[in-house]
Amino acid sequence: MIKSWLAPLVLIALTIIFLLFWDTPPQSFLKPKVQPQAAVKYPSNILQNTANREYDDDGQLKSIFEAKESRYFQVNTKRRSHKDYAELTEPKLTLLSANAPPWFITADQGKTKENGEIIHLWGNVHIWQKDTLGQISELTTPYLVVKPEQQYAETDKPVMIISAGSKTNAVGMKAFLQQDTIKLLSNVRGIHEP
Repeated sequence: MIKSWLAPLVLIALTIIFLLFWDTPPQSFLKPKVQPQAAVKYPSNILQNTANREYDDDGQLKSIFEAKESRYFQVNTKRRSHKDYAELTEPKLTLLSANAPPWFITADQGKTKENGEIIHLWGNVHIWQKDTLGQISELTTPYLVVKPEQQYAETDKPVMIISAGSKTNAVGMKAFLQQDTIKLLSNVRGIHEP
């Protein structure tokens, strides 16, 4: 008698299980995805009032880099790589050339990448140079990318250039500082006083 009831009971149980699975969304059967938590990054070193001088092959001073604070982050703790970076507070950069007056660059914040070959600056970025006659040419922008080795700077943000008797506004700039050449990219407007 039990055998005669067993087949219908199994069929009813399978039907109930099928109906339960039929109404259940597939996501409930999958393991919930664990969202990876953002790794808390701590600097491998912190330098206060740091200064770095770089010289060319002939021993001539090429650049001076200073910062109120530098926090160096090493992506791979076992070795240095091009992905390492440093966060900077009040960075100052002086670019020197044998045949031209130096260029000075300051900002509120910055970040170096690729072992210092590229420096991103933001917040009150100010570039200036005093020529041999004592006249100052200055440039301000909210954001700047500097390649100190090439003495090159660029931005796609608004730029204001003030020099003796002129004021120029533009959006975007490429500056070849060693050649004293600045290329303005768009929306250039200037006021020139005689």
